[in-house]
Amino acid sequence: MADQLIAASLALLSALVVATGTVIRHLVAEETAPSDAKSTALSTITSLKWWGGAGVSIVGYGLQAAALRFASILLVQPITILSLFFAMPLSAKITGRTVSKKEWFWAVILTVSVGVLLVVGRPTNDHTKAHPAMWIGSLLVGLIVVVILIRLARKGLRKERALLLGTASGFTYGYMSFLTKSGVMELSEGGLRALVTGSSLYLIIATAIAATWLQQAAFNAGAIQQSLPAMTVASPLTSSMLGVIVFQERFTTPEHLIWIPILAAIMAAVSVVLLSRAEAEESV
Repeated sequence: MADQLIAASLALLSALVVATGTVIRHLVAEETAPSDAKSTALSTITSLKWWGGAGVSIVGYGLQAAALRFASILLVQPITILSLFFAMPLSAKITGRTVSKKEWFWAVILTVSVGVLLVVGRPTNDHTKAHPAMWIGSLLVGLIVVVILIRLARKGLRKERALLLGTASGFTYGYMSFLTKSGVMELSEGGLRALVTGSSLYLIIATAIAATWLQQAAFNAGAIQQSLPAMTVASPLTSSMLGVIVFQERFTTPEHLIWIPILAAIMAAVSVVLLSRAEAEESV
């Protein structure tokens, strides 16, 4: 129980820090895109402000990695959805607008849904070492999905491009969180030597670069409300599915109560989308 409380606290702090970094980097995209139609993710990252936001996000990622040291993906990742809750007032303060009652309503629904999911779901911290074939298959599936989303984004309209790139970014961040859990396990079991000589560290670096590039491309492709919901939902959903499939993580909800965490997960996803729509309406 103590480990779970530590993990939950670190994950919550991570959500706050990541939200701060995300808002900063999106503001850079907003400042660049309207004045320069040819702006791309590559030109955006030349900004010192962008690197400041990236640095903040790296700190948030470190906190998430620390949380995964104490608990399973199924416990840590749902809490990261709350980054959207934190991003809302931060973005409003920076842009000088007021957060509406509708936004606060869906933010509360999101928070309650995540809380119910974790309390009733009671995720375990048990995990098993997957067969190498399972690892290779999971990574290949992830690569194929991301390539398909990028190809569709290149052919789509501007609004669709932001959504598709946002989904690809969230999906890739989900893989990064999953690989982080693997890296934390290697570090715990074999020390720094095992981490450096293993594959997880280098896969984490590769997915981090890809996910960050896709996220910034999504921000440059359209308003944050078009991409952030997809990122916010896709990341924990992907990593949680991988945790279940590869590490055999499980919720321990009694059978007669299984409908409660399912409903909570659905409500969390719905509230993310509606919260973002509410923010979009207020921004117009």
